Amino acid sequence: MKKIFSIILVIAMSLTMLAGCSTQKSGDSVTNGGDSAAVTKAADQITEAVTDTTGGSAEGKLVGITMPSVGNDFLLALSQGFQRALEAEGCRVQIDSAENDVTTQLTQIENFTTMDADVIVVWAVNGNGVASACKAAMDAGIPVLAFAYEIPGVTTSIISASEESMAVQCVSMTSDWIDKTFADAGDGEVNVFVMTASNTPEAAVRSKILLTIADNPKVKVIAAEVENQDSTDAARTLTENTMLTNPDIDVIIAFGAASAIGAESYISSSSSSIKDKSKFGIFSIDETEEIVAKIKASETNESVLRGTISMGTFDDTINDFMKGITPLITGQTPIERVDGQAYIITPETLAEKE
Repeated sequence: MKKIFSIILVIAMSLTMLAGCSTQKSGDSVTNGGDSAAVTKAADQITEAVTDTTGGSAEGKLVGITMPSVGNDFLLALSQGFQRALEAEGCRVQIDSAENDVTTQLTQIENFTTMDADVIVVWAVNGNGVASACKAAMDAGIPVLAFAYEIPGVTTSIISASEESMAVQCVSMTSDWIDKTFADAGDGEVNVFVMTASNTPEAAVRSKILLTIADNPKVKVIAAEVENQDSTDAARTLTENTMLTNPDIDVIIAFGAASAIGAESYISSSSSSIKDKSKFGIFSIDETEEIVAKIKASETNESVLRGTISMGTFDDTINDFMKGITPLITGQTPIERVDGQAYIITPETLAEKE
C-alpha cells in the first residue's frame, strides 16, 4: 500500500507542475493533458498495481469520460488515473472537461452517444441536469456509469463517499480541534469562517452541513460563498477580504482542496494579521499531494492547514472505478452501485500510516 501511494504522489506532483504550464478551454479533450514520460511511466505502474485484468475482452472498446472540470490537481490526477487504468485493458479513452457547465456536459454526453461509445462515464456537474442525456445514451444501448455524484436511472453508480458523510466528518474533525485548542473558550468566542459554494446541488448539500459547525456552542459562524470553488486565487481573495472585515477569525472551513490552498496561502503570507499560527486552523474536504504536505507541516505550525477529508487514496478510487466499469466494457452483468468511504487526514492519522 505504501508503495502504491508513493507512486500516486509522484503523479500528483508531476501533474501539479504541468498544470501550471497549460490551460484547457471549455469542452476541450484532456485525453493527453498533462502528459510526460515520467507521468506515463508512474501512471502505468499504478495500473499494474491496482487493477484487475479483463482478459483482453475490453480490447478496442471506446470509453468516453466527461469530467466536471480539470481545474485542480485532484481532478486532473484522477482523470489521468482513469485513462491509464482503461488503456492498460486495451480500451480507447476520450476525456472531456465540462468546465463546470451543465450545458457543455450535455453536449459531451450527446457527442459520445453519436460516436457510439461502448461506455460513457459521467462525473456530473449536476446529476439531474444530465439525466436526460444519459437516458438517451442508454436507450441507444450504451451503458452509463455515474462517478462521484448521483444521476437518476444510470446503469452503474460509483460513489466514493457521500457529500453528507464527508461534510459531517469535516465538521466533527474541526469541532474536535476547536475544543482542544480553545478549551477555555466561552459560548460564541471562537470565530469560524465557513467558505461555501452553491453551483451544484451537491455543493449546496456539502455547504449546508459545513455550516452546522455552529452547533458547537463555542463557535460563531461567518459564512461567504467562493466565486469559483476550483480557483485558489478566488479563495485567497475571499479570505483576505473576509479577514479584513473580521480580523478575529480563528478557524476556516474551506469548501474543497482549491479553497483550502487559497485560504492557507493568504494566512501564511506576510499580509496576514495572524501572528500566533498555533491558534489558527484550516480544515477542508478533498486530498491532494499539496494538501497532505501542508497538513504534515502543520505539526510545527509551518502551515495552518490541519486536516481534510479524503474520498480514499487514489488506489482505492481507481479500484472502485475499475470494479464498476469492468462489467460494462466486457458485457457482463452490471454492478448497480459501488460505495466507498471517507477518511480523516490529520497529522495524527498520517503518522499512523508511516
